[in-house]
Amino acid sequence: MTEKLTLTLDERPLAIAHGVFPDGAVWLKVIDPLPSSARLMRIRAVAMGDMNDFMLLAQLVEAVRHRTDVLVSHLELPWLPWARQDRHMVAGDSLALKVFASLLNTLRFDKVKVLDPHSEAAAVVDNLVAIPQHRCLMQSATLRRRFAQQALMLVAPDAGALKKIDGVARAAGSGEYAILSKRRDVASGKLSGFTLMAGAVKGRDLLIVDDLCDAGGTFIGSAQVLRDAGARSVSLYVTHGIFSRGVAHLLENGIDAVWTTTSFAAPTLAHPQLELIDVDAIYRA
Repeated sequence: MTEKLTLTLDERPLAIAHGVFPDGAVWLKVIDPLPSSARLMRIRAVAMGDMNDFMLLAQLVEAVRHRTDVLVSHLELPWLPWARQDRHMVAGDSLALKVFASLLNTLRFDKVKVLDPHSEAAAVVDNLVAIPQHRCLMQSATLRRRFAQQALMLVAPDAGALKKIDGVARAAGSGEYAILSKRRDVASGKLSGFTLMAGAVKGRDLLIVDDLCDAGGTFIGSAQVLRDAGARSVSLYVTHGIFSRGVAHLLENGIDAVWTTTSFAAPTLAHPQLELIDVDAIYRA
């Protein structure tokens, strides 16, 4: 899957064209003929990154409903943009997730299916269906096999990940996991003080599990602590791979292998130590 925006009506794919006017405004139209009615409109919007992407989504919804009486509308939104700005942290900042959600809610989807949301987005996104982390991770045949062989020990990168890591452990049939902690400066975002709080990791092959990776500082710092504690290898699963400094930055700084979905990472992203999990497989499952 390479298209960022796709449309099906009653499971029939319809072609879309879009572009940008000279003034910078985006345009969109549905190429295939639209029926007079449809039971289910299903739109998938992958790697939504800015308001132009949102405008294309909104224009697609308007274009379909202008010609077609739609009974039920579903949005598959693997990556929820602005989810990291889910609260007021310092004076003068914005709760950007609430701003985005207020716009998204005007499109009146009956379900908005998000993969492993970074925050409790259901409080602001109407009709949100959160597909949990373990359902995403277990779509990797490689990881399923290694869990079946009891070849990996799970690691929670901080206390905030404990609820999710517990779900992954149950799905993977793993009876134990390690727990790390870290300190983050609220104003600057700078990380420090990585500590192994629990877990016998010496001689083990470890898999850190989290929802997203941006530059990767959390995981590089975590890998160093785990290796100092005697870990044999340290790998990483993140549902949403932004990789703003590249995958190689992780793999050159203590991470042995990376798994992520195509919620944000391009399907064409390639590295011998990277495995991509197609969001299509997750939604179909």
